[in-house]
Amino acid sequence: MTVEQQNFFRLLRAGAFGQTEQVEPMSAWKWRHLYAVAKSLQLSPIIHDGVTACHDQFFMQLPDNVQQALKADTERAEQEYATASADVAELLLTLGTLQFRPILMEPWPTALLYPVPAHRPVDVVGIYYPYATQGTKADEWGKASDSEADSSYRYLLRYHWKSLSIEHRHRMQQLSSRFTNQALQHILEQEWLDGGTSHIMLNGQRIETVPPTLYMLLTFISIVRQTILQGLSLYQVIDVGQQLRRQGDRIDFVKLTEWTERLHIGRMVLLMGQVLTELLGFTPDEVPFMQEKPADTDALANSLLPDRNGLPKQRYRRFSPGESIANAVANITHSLGNVQE
Repeated sequence: MTVEQQNFFRLLRAGAFGQTEQVEPMSAWKWRHLYAVAKSLQLSPIIHDGVTACHDQFFMQLPDNVQQALKADTERAEQEYATASADVAELLLTLGTLQFRPILMEPWPTALLYPVPAHRPVDVVGIYYPYATQGTKADEWGKASDSEADSSYRYLLRYHWKSLSIEHRHRMQQLSSRFTNQALQHILEQEWLDGGTSHIMLNGQRIETVPPTLYMLLTFISIVRQTILQGLSLYQVIDVGQQLRRQGDRIDFVKLTEWTERLHIGRMVLLMGQVLTELLGFTPDEVPFMQEKPADTDALANSLLPDRNGLPKQRYRRFSPGESIANAVANITHSLGNVQE
């Protein structure tokens, strides 16, 4: 990797996971370019945390305008998070009072694992309804709240409420393959019945969510879907890292491995593990799903792209572990080469 890429990941590891890193000297132009990449990947606040952690190092000499831009992005993210947190707490209280039983799926159960929760991007708010009757009534409420609510997706309603982009989900997650999706729904239903729920505290309110092992599986599925449609999201892999570091002792990795094999996403999960160990500073011991590699680990998914009609492919192409990391680094390299100062 170039020094610019190396410093990018050093600051990312320092900011996201509190790891001790030593940056190398760079020109003002390269620092400005690194900032542009961080901003394009929604990682400015985490890079800012890394800069703060390394601020007393001799080679940490960012141009003033980069320092100011990182600070401004971070303050903006913190304000947006505070507003969204207050709004989602109010929304869930309202939905709960109406006895719809909303289960908060994302992003707060993950964001609250970060050293600074406000520095994890707040995107779509996912709310799951385990009972069809309550879910239907919740959809009617959402449509009444937003005249432009979108119900064109099966098992899903999208609408806006105050500062939030909301998804009402009648299934926690879905896969494109009919048979694999059937297996996923069986796993989710059985685990929901057997495993109960978990809770988080948000703005002084106790909010229902899913337990850590199931949440990790849902994160895996979300990353698989994201990668198929748009490419690997770096902050989603950071989400996995935060779950490992903060909740690893509460995750049943034997069960998780069985699920990933049953859903045929083991190679994609292995790719996530490789990004964690080769780019984000994790040791193999910290990533239990890296311990037993399949016999054909020289072949993992080579590309996960929509078909010519824009629909997800029903099976994944394979690629080697080395290529998977090369592709992840290449995406960053491409960003470094194309984002304007």
